[in-house]
Parts: sequence; C-alpha cells; structure tokens
Amino acid sequence: MNSNDNQTIDMSIYHVTEAVDPNKIDKSKVSSDLDALNEAEKKTTYKTNITKGIKNPKVQRAVSALKLSNPFKGY
Repeated sequence: MNSNDNQTIDMSIYHVTEAVDPNKIDKSKVSSDLDALNEAEKKTTYKTNITKGIKNPKVQRAVSALKLSNPFKGY
C-alpha cells in the first residue's frame, strides 16, 4: 500500500472548477458581468485609424490600402 493514499489534497493550490447552480448567482453580479462583457466586445470591434498621424499622403494611402493594423493591439 502506498503511503500517499491517505493524504488529503490541498485543492486551493490547483485550478479546479466546480458545479454552480446558475439560479443561486446574485442578479446584480450577473448584470455587472454582462455589462463588462458587452464593453469588452465593443472594444474588440473598434479599430483605430492608424493613418491619422501620417503626414506624407503617399504613405498614408499605402497604409490605408494595405489596411495595416497595430500588431500589439491583439486583433
């Protein structure tokens, strides 16, 4: 018999999901979470115009035509 069989596992150090009854979640928490998700979704659809600060019209047209985007933005 292994000596580890009788040891309890400290679940707090692991990422564990547990079943939750959706009806027991506070309605204000659900509402605030949905609002936060809606705001985050709006931000993902918004793309800035990166040609705004470009002074040279030829470069501005080229960048606009290629639809270059900021690689660090994450979309």
